[in-house]
Amino acid sequence: MNSENCLKWNPKELESKVRKVVDGIVWIKVVALGNTGTGKTCLIKHFCESKFSNCYHATVGVDYGFKIQTVKEIPLRVHLWDFSGDSQYYDIRSELYSGTDACFLVFDVTNQASFQSLDGWLRETGRFGALNSVVVVVGNKADLRSNKNCVSAAEARKWASTHKLQYFETSAFSGDGVSKLFEELLGAVVSAKKINLRPATSS
Repeated sequence: MNSENCLKWNPKELESKVRKVVDGIVWIKVVALGNTGTGKTCLIKHFCESKFSNCYHATVGVDYGFKIQTVKEIPLRVHLWDFSGDSQYYDIRSELYSGTDACFLVFDVTNQASFQSLDGWLRETGRFGALNSVVVVVGNKADLRSNKNCVSAAEARKWASTHKLQYFETSAFSGDGVSKLFEELLGAVVSAKKINLRPATSS
């Protein structure tokens, strides 16, 4: 490679191009809520990495991840906050709801107690102002639904409909429903915030 060609780039032009890219990205805060063991962390990891992580560790306080995702031609930097479902971390959670754009309430379809806890999680989102965000309900581990003790899709949809919330079923293990969940959730945020594709600016 000719060394002279390497020196022809313009620092100001490069800086301008980088700034255009950064300025064009919209930051979105998404919070995952639900009892411990419902699969919140696995859903987030599957969304970010497109694969299942079988190394389960209960979230201590809060976990965090992010992904650049284009929705409706708009680049989003999606900040994913995975709140622990353990009651001992209530005070930590209460400090972190500010600026939330979307929440997904997760329960395990094989665990009735996690489904019955949704009322409490919904009250918590309202207590800290997150009900002003886009809120949806997620029945996770749908691939494991096998007997009458599981939460039926009809029962879950009825609960969600009663609270005027959209319902999704997912399997973090197989990936079924995960893409649809995040695509529709983020699409709803874009619509709710009336985010438009930003026109290119001159350098």
